[in-house]
Amino acid sequence: MSLPEDNLDKNAEKSTENKTWLQAFGNKLYNFISAAGEMLFLALMKLVTLFVHGILYIIAAILRCFDRVKKHLVRFFKKVWNVISAPFVRYIKAFKVGSAEISRKKREDGSKASFGAFMRFLGRAIFGKRGLAVTLFNYALPVVSCFFLFNIITYATSQTYALKLTVNGNFVGYVDDETVYTDAEQMLQERINYTGASTDVVTFTHTFEVDMVGYGSTLSTYQVTDRMLQLLDKQIEKGYGVYIGDSYYGTLYDNKKTEEALEGLLNNYRTDNPKESVVFEKDIEFVPGLYLSESFVNENSLISLLTSNRTVAAYYTAVEGDSPSTIVSKTGLDYDELARLNPGFSDKTKIFVGDKFMITQDEPYLNVIITREEHYNEIIPYDTEYITTNKRFKGDNLITVPGVNGDSAVVANVSYINGVEVARSVLSRVTLKAPVTRIIAKGTMDRPTISANATTTEAGKFIWPLPAGTGKIGYGWGEYAGHTGQDILAPYGTPIFAVDSGVVTTIYYEENANYLTCNGGYGNLVVVTHDNGLQTYYAHCSAIADIYVGQRVTAGENLAFVGSTGRSYGNHLHIEVHKNGHKVNPSPYLF
Repeated sequence: MSLPEDNLDKNAEKSTENKTWLQAFGNKLYNFISAAGEMLFLALMKLVTLFVHGILYIIAAILRCFDRVKKHLVRFFKKVWNVISAPFVRYIKAFKVGSAEISRKKREDGSKASFGAFMRFLGRAIFGKRGLAVTLFNYALPVVSCFFLFNIITYATSQTYALKLTVNGNFVGYVDDETVYTDAEQMLQERINYTGASTDVVTFTHTFEVDMVGYGSTLSTYQVTDRMLQLLDKQIEKGYGVYIGDSYYGTLYDNKKTEEALEGLLNNYRTDNPKESVVFEKDIEFVPGLYLSESFVNENSLISLLTSNRTVAAYYTAVEGDSPSTIVSKTGLDYDELARLNPGFSDKTKIFVGDKFMITQDEPYLNVIITREEHYNEIIPYDTEYITTNKRFKGDNLITVPGVNGDSAVVANVSYINGVEVARSVLSRVTLKAPVTRIIAKGTMDRPTISANATTTEAGKFIWPLPAGTGKIGYGWGEYAGHTGQDILAPYGTPIFAVDSGVVTTIYYEENANYLTCNGGYGNLVVVTHDNGLQTYYAHCSAIADIYVGQRVTAGENLAFVGSTGRSYGNHLHIEVHKNGHKVNPSPYLF
């Protein structure tokens, strides 16, 4: 049986043991926290130091080739790092000093004193004048200030300035500028008097004040119109205003049927071309809003109007060959209708090219623009280049290389209104055949001024068409199939004379000396009609003298010069005689 004193001793021993264990646990916990905190802080500082050193190493490697700059930059970044890291280095030193102080207190005064020293050190390290909290606040304050400044600027720039509109003393809303109000007032007048039957004008008194509003707070022209309409002492209803271009056509309760009718009208113009646009020339809008009850129109009547045709005035321009009867035929109008539109018009009216005559024609009430992608070929005109030659007379041109037009494949968007082209936009042009430049040789030889002796010894005979003693007889009449004249061989440039007096009735300049079928193969040609009715042809000329059609010439007057143009294989004069429009043998007239 235990005594009370024994129980007291046992309880005292047990209490002492518990107190010793708790004190030992506290010491171990304190040592663990201190060691862990020190290790964590040192590890963090080490990571920061390694990170910064890594950045400095990378920058140094990049700037290795720039020694002068590198030294200054490294010095600069070291200074920056010293400034940034100084507080943390100070904390490391303070932490070491504090740890030593805590350890000393523990050895000299026990755990309770060391714990108090730890708490004092922790308070100074965090909340002291140069503590961690103050340092972090000094670093964070500029960042937080910049953040708030950025948000203030963002908010300010998101605000917009607008005009506060007041009409007849009533606040209407905010508008971007004064034109919104003026357009709304005009639109309101159109809604009130859309038929033009009344000239009543509603007047408003308005004022503007500049105010700052949020984004999207301003009203459109239509919204201002609706709000101003509510200020009137009139019966209004919701509907769809029909606007075609700048004109108001009334209001509908429902616009679905009208839109379907208009779409059907466009379908009449559409084809299977996938690259096609069919739209109305004028924009058609159905604007929802408030409208006067009296402005509502019958939907079927409006559809009938918009899908109808109308007669408009037009003009027909006379062309070559037109007469009163052809104009009647081309326009489809009779004499009475044309006379009504053009007073004085009759079957006796003289018509001149370019005369304009008013006519009437039907066209859709709503013009439709049709734009299609079209593919076609287009001619590329050839260029012309001039050279000189001393084998031709001055003023004479000889085409040595005929020009040939090129060809290109074109893709274009072409727009039509009522079948008339109004615009063309070329999308691409690919050359299929390049053009050939035409080369024209300009003569530099001085042209001789020669005339032959015009006397003749035998009546009814022509004089010799070349200078005396010049020329050799070549092929004559019918010596080969189709030869209907007399050839006289002579050197290039030999003057050719009129064989008798008469009038120059034809001068033909060959466009291409190498094109043998040009003008029947005559080449450069002069035709003279003589007083006795005969005609003489002078063919294959190298050049034409300074003469003109209608000029009267005498026997022996210079007409041209020997050459080999047209269907010719050597320099010679081919002379023909025509009687009563028929070719005859020239030999009896020459020999």
